[in-house]
Amino acid sequence: MRRRLFRLSLPFREPFVTAAGVFPSRDLVLLQLEGDDGAVGFGEAAPFEPYDGIPLEAVVDALRNGRNGGPPQARAAEEMALLDLEARRDGRAIGQPGADAIAVNRTLGGGPPDEVARRAADGVREGFSCFKVKVGLPDDEERVAAVRQAIGPWPALRVDANGAWSAEEAVDAIGRLSAHDLQLVEQPCRSLEDLAAVRAAVTVPVAADEPVASADDVRAAATAGACDIVNVKLAASGGFEAARAAIAAAREHGLEPYLSSTLDGPWGIAAALQLAASERLSLACGLATLELFDAALARAIPPPRAGLLAVPQGPGLGVAIDRDSLAEVLVEELD
Repeated sequence: MRRRLFRLSLPFREPFVTAAGVFPSRDLVLLQLEGDDGAVGFGEAAPFEPYDGIPLEAVVDALRNGRNGGPPQARAAEEMALLDLEARRDGRAIGQPGADAIAVNRTLGGGPPDEVARRAADGVREGFSCFKVKVGLPDDEERVAAVRQAIGPWPALRVDANGAWSAEEAVDAIGRLSAHDLQLVEQPCRSLEDLAAVRAAVTVPVAADEPVASADDVRAAATAGACDIVNVKLAASGGFEAARAAIAAAREHGLEPYLSSTLDGPWGIAAALQLAASERLSLACGLATLELFDAALARAIPPPRAGLLAVPQGPGLGVAIDRDSLAEVLVEELD
């Protein structure tokens, strides 16, 4: 089987601001597998070192050598490409049918409160019923208040600190931000121990993200009493089936799961949408992030309508990228 690797860089429409930093673009690795019969499958590796500590070079090394191990993002790309190839051969989607569309939240990065509120108001007009605001920044309270005012009392409002706070800081911040009727707070602290302490001290449901990549991680979080909800990501989990196992573990322990991306490309989003449909997830998923990019490739999946993302129906991942769109974001083809 022939392997090709491509390094891509997708520019944001405007710099994406979180507690982890300011990001002008998102680098990804695309794996292409071609069988002897000419069938082709694509898999996406989406490490994001500020969040997961995985350097892009470590993923490239694993994919270049075709190892079964390596970082979970490399394993996800390998599995995704094989599933895409096999399903294309069969003329079917990689996931089992379960829903035609998935409810998604609009993700709002950090920035001046009036600008973030304007984007939130645009989201209401576009039909979103769930919004997630990045927090862990000095002006959190002003920004969250501006978003709530812009969207009104009905839409669900989440905040995501990406582990920026200590337990004490989280309890204080959530206490203040809870005045704006929060559906949940995602990853207020880094460790399960701190998450458990925060969960015991606040009334807002706590969602775990970075520490719950695998099914075993989810079980550990449940044992620690660290969360009410788990946010599962295909790239961090190590692929489609590993993410499915994490969802199953969450349900076994009475935790509500949802799926999101770490600013993935269209292949990762397509796989997550098909998994969300197969698993019939009820909470809005954080998969409407392609709209943050200024690249034709990001439009390979139709944008949300009325807060819903259509589930690609295949074949395979159901993602078709033309050469010009790929060339626009191609940094280099890797040996």
